[in-house]
Amino acid sequence: MDYKTLHGGPTLAASSPSTSGRNLAESARQLRDALPDEASRSVSAVEERLVEIASVAPSGLVAPALEALTAGGKRLRPILMVLCARMGRPETGALLTASAAIEALHTATLIHDDVVDKAAKRRGRPTTVAAYGREIAVATGDYLFAEAFHGLAEIGDPRLVRAFAEASMGLAEGELEQYRSSRGPVEVEAYLEHIRMKTAGLFRAACVAGGSLGGLSLKQIDALATYGQALGLAFQMSDDVMDLVGKPGLMGKGIGADLAEGTVTLPVIFAIKEGDAAAIRRVLETPNPAPEVLEAGIEAVLATDAINKTEAWALGEVEAAIEGLSLLPDGAERAILEAIASEVVGRDA
Repeated sequence: MDYKTLHGGPTLAASSPSTSGRNLAESARQLRDALPDEASRSVSAVEERLVEIASVAPSGLVAPALEALTAGGKRLRPILMVLCARMGRPETGALLTASAAIEALHTATLIHDDVVDKAAKRRGRPTTVAAYGREIAVATGDYLFAEAFHGLAEIGDPRLVRAFAEASMGLAEGELEQYRSSRGPVEVEAYLEHIRMKTAGLFRAACVAGGSLGGLSLKQIDALATYGQALGLAFQMSDDVMDLVGKPGLMGKGIGADLAEGTVTLPVIFAIKEGDAAAIRRVLETPNPAPEVLEAGIEAVLATDAINKTEAWALGEVEAAIEGLSLLPDGAERAILEAIASEVVGRDA
């Protein structure tokens, strides 16, 4: 399979392993319909709270905050928190505040990532930095970050503050490690540690906070932490695959955008060891590589078994995530958590 086979036509082959999860965006749109009534109402209330968060921002930040918070997305982190909490008996107000807080925190990280990456688009729309400039974008991200912890302060539960703080520190360290390792050699263990901090941390925090709000036992909360981390790892590995075989624009960026930026992902690590390392390194080491250089690098990755290996690893993480739920109450919420994990490999948004 080469680059032109994948991207020269309008669609990918239905039998391709990488397309098996491409319907996740559609599944995500259906996810809220599958939620139990109370959980569905909680998620709908989060949408309203996010608009409120934007509306009380400093005047110059209202528009960019509103656009960033309502730009789409699956709301997976709030959904995870709600589902985990609803396996117990959460207080409705605290759950709403915490669920909105984790989405605000997640949005803040996206805005800051786009500033660092100088990204022009996300989810097919102009990024905050592209639309408003660096200063406004940074301030908007800072505001959302602060607002997230302001909400936690209102709840007053130190377990939630700890979960969010650990995730935030991991995000910062993970971003720094990604910057330091860009365009350079990266081993698998270093990659895994990086995505544990930068991606899996917020998934873990959502699940831990939800279990805490629901009054679940320590063993059950630990099980949710395991689930959230494994889910986050699989989510990032799937994202890495989609960077190489996805459709242009699905995640607000073109094919090979991470590779072109010098980001060393799991399939790239595997491919360098198996295939034409020189062609791949030429992309990694060249700022703003020419299209033909990028295409050659992508073809070099696709010529190896790197995609299959990455998908297999992600599947293993998904299986671990589902296994970790065995200590939780058997009901609709747990079933949906299992379904979410099963959908992650090959996601398209």
